[in-house]
Amino acid sequence: MARFFDMMRRGVAAAARGVGLTFKEWTTRELVVAAVLSVAVGVIFWAWGLLWTSVFSLIPFPFHYATVGVWMTGGLLVPYVVRRPGAALVGEIVAAFVSMALGNQWGILTMASGIVQGVGAEIVFGVFRWKRFKGVALYGAAGLAGLFSIILDTFVYSYYAMYSGSSILVAAVLCIVSSVVLGGGLALLLGEALAKTGVLSGLEISRGKVKRV
Repeated sequence: MARFFDMMRRGVAAAARGVGLTFKEWTTRELVVAAVLSVAVGVIFWAWGLLWTSVFSLIPFPFHYATVGVWMTGGLLVPYVVRRPGAALVGEIVAAFVSMALGNQWGILTMASGIVQGVGAEIVFGVFRWKRFKGVALYGAAGLAGLFSIILDTFVYSYYAMYSGSSILVAAVLCIVSSVVLGGGLALLLGEALAKTGVLSGLEISRGKVKRV
């Protein structure tokens, strides 16, 4: 347990350093690609929100949390492609803003979710010093983003006053699993598909490498 918290501490410190380096170290091409991907993911977020409102909201708590993983994609796909410190934050926050701007039922709370989910993903990539973006790093980032998301929801929507601890625990497990499977899986599939088209040539993902930071 002590080792886990030490890794988290190092991850937070590394993430903070990464945010400070974000725009200073990025190339123009990396910024453009990150922006385009973030906007595209934001549209996906918005569309998923429409589906949530019309269909998924009918699923009772806590089981609807099995569908929330898609909303972690911004903080996973952008760093998977760009591979720079701060990419998870940029991807998730910009995507959240686009989703909010297009109109959804959560309004400004969308930004709060984007921030905490981006921070969660950034911490894990920071633990690996932005040198690993597949496997444990990618799915770990997805899982922590999901954990941060359910913690935020628990307080914002007062779950602690409405549901039992066991129900909230089930929601947390479903949220984390969904984030790994849907969020992490979608980021991996989209990232690899884009890389194969050649549109990401010149970026580190196209060479299977990562930049040192």
